[in-house]
Order: sequence, then C-alpha cells, then structure tokens
Amino acid sequence: MTAQKMAVVNALRDAGRTHPTAETVYALAKRHLPTIALGTVYRNLSKMVESGEVVRILVPDGADRFDADISDHMHILCIGCGKIYDIEENNVKVEISNVPEDVQLIRFDVMAKCLCADCKQHGLNKK
Repeated sequence: MTAQKMAVVNALRDAGRTHPTAETVYALAKRHLPTIALGTVYRNLSKMVESGEVVRILVPDGADRFDADISDHMHILCIGCGKIYDIEENNVKVEISNVPEDVQLIRFDVMAKCLCADCKQHGLNKK
C-alpha cells in the first residue's frame, strides 16, 4: 500500500462514522502525510470505491460523501445541517418490482431525508 493510500485509509478511520467529503478526508490525511495533494485523495477515494473498499454516497445538491462501512445499510440525510445517519438494512422494507428478468440487481441505494433533533429544535430547514 502506498503512503498516500495509507494516509487516506487513516483519514477515513479518523473520521469515524461521519461520512466525510473528499475535502474532509484531505484535511485529515494531511495530518498523516502533510505533502499529500487533494487530487491524490480524490484518485485514491475513486480507486477505493471501484475496488469496493469504500462506498460513495451521492448527496443531492451537495458534495459526495464517503463511507468506509461497506456493509449493507442505507442513509438518512438531515436537510438542516447535512449530517448523514446510517440505517441498518434490516430495519427498512423496500419492494423492488418490474426489474427485467435478464437484469441482475446488484445494489439498491436509498437516500431518505430527515430533520435531526438539533435542527428541529433550532428550526433549521435550509435544504
């Protein structure tokens, strides 16, 4: 593993379950490897997504986020503050119909939207 990829892996570990953007991963990776470039972080994240080591979360009207937890689960996005929460797959029932017989469904991603407790309390609803 290259030093750059190790810095990205460590940055994702440091981020915990916060679902960081590439820019956040970059800021955290610089702690481990001060000379790392933003483009290098983007390239490593893309390669890690392609290899299945990381999940890319597409955020409507926002920067993509990254999740090092590759287990089957869904996400809820707070429309007030932008925080993303994990929802365990077995807690959500989704029925997929009308999939052509010759198509193999590999993954089904759902992005639900919510208003977290803090945003609800403070009346934040900016997205």
